[in-house]
Amino acid sequence: MPTRTFVLLPVLALAGCHSFAAPRTATLARLQPMPIALPLPARFEVEITSPHLTGTFDAVLAVEPRGLQLQLFPDIGGKVLDLQLRDGAVIADLPGHHYEASAPLDRAPPHLALVLATLLAELSAPVATGRVLGERTVAGRTEVALQPGLGSGEVVARLGPDGAIEQYEFTLGWLEFTLLASGELRGQGFHGWLRFPPP
Repeated sequence: MPTRTFVLLPVLALAGCHSFAAPRTATLARLQPMPIALPLPARFEVEITSPHLTGTFDAVLAVEPRGLQLQLFPDIGGKVLDLQLRDGAVIADLPGHHYEASAPLDRAPPHLALVLATLLAELSAPVATGRVLGERTVAGRTEVALQPGLGSGEVVARLGPDGAIEQYEFTLGWLEFTLLASGELRGQGFHGWLRFPPP
């Protein structure tokens, strides 16, 4: 399977990661992806409650070298979301609503499309040691700052005892949200789940 990356823009420098120190060799050696990202399936389920879209939907995902495309379908009726991430731009069509944002996405208007693009780009990007910008310990747990898969914003990953990522914290412009290894998504004004079929 070809390696898939979405690092589209220069982003965080280590100096900008407050309270992060240089990553330790032992941390880099045990770093592993979030289990739900191994690999992302072409079909899964998205449950979301947000100002832009609410419901449980069948998701169809296509990951390509230059980006990705996500489509959401309800149980009955036609497509309710067509999301594309191409060369740093996020484009989404919902019933009666069009959203488009170009890089730098840190300045993009907040939108569910931006959240979903961020999540999927991060889960699709390899967790390579070269993406680790720094390391810190919070409440006895190791966290690493990663160069974002989307190419914009900030990504902090909390590691479990085995080195697998168990939680992501994202900051992108005015958006702050968290993804847990269970697939639960938490953010201000929205909540949801990514439910993947068993491998």
